[in-house]
Amino acid sequence: MRRLVGYLRRYRLRYALGGLFLLATATLAMAIPYLLKQAIDTISTGGDYRRVTEYVAWIIGLAAAQAVVRTLSRSLIFNVGRDVEDDLRNDLFAHLQKLPLEFYQRQQTGDLMSRLVNDVTAVRMLLGVGVLNLVNTPIYYAYAVGIMLSLDARLTVAALLPYPLLLLAVKHFSRKLMEYTLRVQEGLADLSSRAQENLSGMHVIRAYDADQREIDAFVSANERFKKHSMDLARVRGQLFPVMRTAASLGTLVVFAYGGRHVIEGRLSLGDLVAFIGYLNLLAWPTMAMGWMLSILQRGRAAMQRLEMVLQTKPAIDDPESVTALPTVRGHVEYRDVHFSYAHNGTHGTVLKGVSVALEPGQMLGLVGRTGAGKTTMASLLPRLFDVTSGEVLLDGRDVRSLPLEQLRRSIGFVPQDPFVFSRTVRDNIAFGVDSADDAAFQ
Repeated sequence: MRRLVGYLRRYRLRYALGGLFLLATATLAMAIPYLLKQAIDTISTGGDYRRVTEYVAWIIGLAAAQAVVRTLSRSLIFNVGRDVEDDLRNDLFAHLQKLPLEFYQRQQTGDLMSRLVNDVTAVRMLLGVGVLNLVNTPIYYAYAVGIMLSLDARLTVAALLPYPLLLLAVKHFSRKLMEYTLRVQEGLADLSSRAQENLSGMHVIRAYDADQREIDAFVSANERFKKHSMDLARVRGQLFPVMRTAASLGTLVVFAYGGRHVIEGRLSLGDLVAFIGYLNLLAWPTMAMGWMLSILQRGRAAMQRLEMVLQTKPAIDDPESVTALPTVRGHVEYRDVHFSYAHNGTHGTVLKGVSVALEPGQMLGLVGRTGAGKTTMASLLPRLFDVTSGEVLLDGRDVRSLPLEQLRRSIGFVPQDPFVFSRTVRDNIAFGVDSADDAAFQ
């Protein structure tokens, strides 16, 4: 969660302004039950009707102002959540571009897509709706409880007696929410991966008549996802009634205990109505506490999954001190090159002591069985992988000491497995050439 602090700092002024609007919204909301109390007390004591109409006008005006300020507070805070979502998704995508090919050999494409889309959205909910309720709930409680204490301290204590149930509910459900939420998000990633692999490899599935086997595997994964989703829904379904019950019990206490005070003349009817009004104002923040807890745990689980990607260090990057070549002539040399794929350990060794030198314009053909290292050797020059030991030189310079941008722009690389982007033929031909114009295709 520390990473989010950096994003929040960018928008701290808008968060602060949104917080001020939340405070203003709460202030206006708390004034309405007090004005209602004054109006009812005026009516019950046979006061001036003109005074009652003034209270009504004030209530209407404050309600209208509250609607405007409330909209502004939500617009500010929700939009910050969307801005952070945009920043986080861009940063995550840019980070993925820097990770080595070995990373993609270990990770499933569908899982990465799920993190890039679903998990980032969960973080946005945390920083939008979650932050709003995290700030809003304490403000409402501080305001309402303070005013209620000023009206009748004993009635306030009695009305709030059921609320310790909230603390017990939070403690009981918090761990389960985190556990089930993480399972649901991992299950969604698994489903995305299976769907992506099947759609991409449909020709292979059809060729080997493996349709039913893949269907059965997907149904099994979907059933696991359904079970985890139902577990999460069950916990959420138990949490919200507890929150609502605490609020409702408080209202019942006010009716029973406060009604007796009114009958005995120790509390005015207006005070009782105001008490009920303030408890109603606390009803939504109380229920929102359960929703906020769910959003918090979902956002934490999502950020935990995103951190697994963001903390992966690019194995291939520009060195600290890098100097570009003035011009690239094209002299290539492999000097005692050894290479093994790290994820395969010592069994992945494909190149052992390879040495070869090529002058500019010279051609070299590599032949050998599948897995002999032909593609690997070509991949070492643009640093798609780095040598385990030895050196690959371009114009006498180790390619690891050259800027990656200059190195890769100086090399024309045709991969063994062709890939066509979902773009025009022209865009695919000119891929990687930013300055290609129409004249280049004539």
